[in-house]
Amino acid sequence: MLGKKVREALNAQINAEVWSAYFYLSMSLHFAVEGYAGFSRWMRKQYVEDLARATQMMDYMAEQGERVVLRDITGIPASFGDVFVTFEQAMVHLVRITDAIDTLADVVVRENDKATRVFLDKYILGQVLAESRMNRILTQLKRMNQGVGIYMLDKELFETCEIRDKN
Repeated sequence: MLGKKVREALNAQINAEVWSAYFYLSMSLHFAVEGYAGFSRWMRKQYVEDLARATQMMDYMAEQGERVVLRDITGIPASFGDVFVTFEQAMVHLVRITDAIDTLADVVVRENDKATRVFLDKYILGQVLAESRMNRILTQLKRMNQGVGIYMLDKELFETCEIRDKN
């Protein structure tokens, strides 16, 4: 059984992850409408990853005999700005999720829940990688003019996702 503070913090993180997944899904749909198949596919991958993380956390809680309390998903934007602005919004959001996972880890450490701490390690390290990838994309976007460069990055992201799908 999980302690009350850990249970509440995990529930909050699960809901944040589900919200995050829908946020990325909305970005994916935005890019699809705008004709950016690669950006759309890349954001769809973020959606899948966040939903998988939420599901793993739900399963962890269930294995501990704890109930997950899901909240309504509200406040998801339906449209975004240009490619650069959208990726900037995604980065700001990603940092919020990283901060939330760090806060959850702080609660787990304070409550001396060693098993949950070990469980969270892969998510903490995953956020480091996710922020690095997002920073790399933003750096490339900053270097490009809104023209051929955007097309090339869109194509690259589409092909990268295709390679990961096959593995």
